Amino acid sequence: MFWPYADVKPSKYPDTWDEVRLLLQDSTAAEFLCVQHDAEIALNCYSVSFSCDLLPGMYSMPVHVVPKPRSMKFQLVNDHSARKYLLNSMIHPEAIKGVVLDGIPALGDALCHFRRMHPQRQIIMWKSNVLQAYRRMPVSLFWQVQQVVTIDGDWIAEHYTGVPEKFNYVDDNFGFALAHLLCLWDKLSILRKPAKQLHRLILPIIGLDVDPNTMTVTLPAEGRARLLNAINNFCNLSPGNWQLLLADFQAFTGYTNWVFNTYPLLKPALSNIYEKMAGKSEHRAGIYVNSVIIRDLQWMKWHILCASTVHFLKAVKWTPADLVQGALKDEFALTDAPGLGLGVFFPWLHLGFYCDLLVGAPTNTIFFFEALGICSAIHRARTWHRASRFVKRLAVLSNNLNSVAIFSSLRTSPLYNTILHSAMNVLVDCELYLRIDHILGDLNIIADTLSRGCIQFVCEQLPRITLLPLLPPQDAMGDVKS
Repeated sequence: MFWPYADVKPSKYPDTWDEVRLLLQDSTAAEFLCVQHDAEIALNCYSVSFSCDLLPGMYSMPVHVVPKPRSMKFQLVNDHSARKYLLNSMIHPEAIKGVVLDGIPALGDALCHFRRMHPQRQIIMWKSNVLQAYRRMPVSLFWQVQQVVTIDGDWIAEHYTGVPEKFNYVDDNFGFALAHLLCLWDKLSILRKPAKQLHRLILPIIGLDVDPNTMTVTLPAEGRARLLNAINNFCNLSPGNWQLLLADFQAFTGYTNWVFNTYPLLKPALSNIYEKMAGKSEHRAGIYVNSVIIRDLQWMKWHILCASTVHFLKAVKWTPADLVQGALKDEFALTDAPGLGLGVFFPWLHLGFYCDLLVGAPTNTIFFFEALGICSAIHRARTWHRASRFVKRLAVLSNNLNSVAIFSSLRTSPLYNTILHSAMNVLVDCELYLRIDHILGDLNIIADTLSRGCIQFVCEQLPRITLLPLLPPQDAMGDVKS
């Protein structure tokens, strides 16, 4: 079943609802809408016009005609999240929880694996789109009753693969083994348009240009411009009206998460937005866009304006074990902050840093200094960069699982977000690839001993070590005082 069953509507919702729709001013778009109307009726996906009034339980939501990306053609969009009484609010999140769409990360993992197995082979990407995919999916009868479309004033009610390296994003299929998929479609008697069976050396996948041979994903110029415009619109509110709807917050975060396929290091920009959205379910509820949110988004905008639109997939898959000791472009560190101070240890360099615990840590933070220790290790890359040592891969090991988690996901509460911002600034500026991994406390002896200020013991264990005072990055500490 494509749509989950529609739940009982909220008590404040009316029995019927006819949402306001703007008249189409473009004659070509209006003509497309009429043609689409006739096509849907012919395929038994729309009913014929049945009444001048909505029947009990029916909701008529807006439909939009929008241009297809990089095309002169149009597509029809049903807006189930429009305005006050939205249909999507009648679906419990639990009904669709766990559904994961294949995106660039899944494709990148497969390409990295394939490239390791076949380093010299040229790869051709493919993309296949089934003809009338949505029309072939059964829809809950409960949903059919509720979903109504109004066109020209009429009410219309809507009614084993064996394919290697195949990925799905809604009705798009993509990968690099097209022939297997087309054979499957033939077996299932699924129709397809030849024009939508694409195969090229560089191919747009979910709006991003994928080149499997250079292992890059590029955000097209028009996509970058739309992103910057979306950030400006979110931040530039009129004086005296600093609120947006929860639905606006959700739409913005959904769009921005798509862009993170190209700018994955900018995920901390949404931390305060997610904090504002937490626990809210009323889509029409107003939420204040405060100065912290604007500051985060301006940080994101600045990096987008300065950074390349190219993301390298070849950096997706590596572990600390892949680093080469003595290689100028590889380095690793161990950190610890058990409650007395901070310790950072670079074993290959015989180099250690330590400082006393700083005062004024944010309240309700149980691993702030553990995360700050990792951030301090990352900042050494900037120092090396200035000295013309260009480290490209840095692994940091910590025995604090919470710190490992926030650096691996780049998602955390606002209390820790300044630390992620500071670290990501270094990664972007120095083009540094980072891996954070967990190490057992029993194996993290030197960093732990440094953090406790036991300098003599460290010198006895490692006579060649150089020890220096640690000055954590100021921009990571927020209100913490040195």
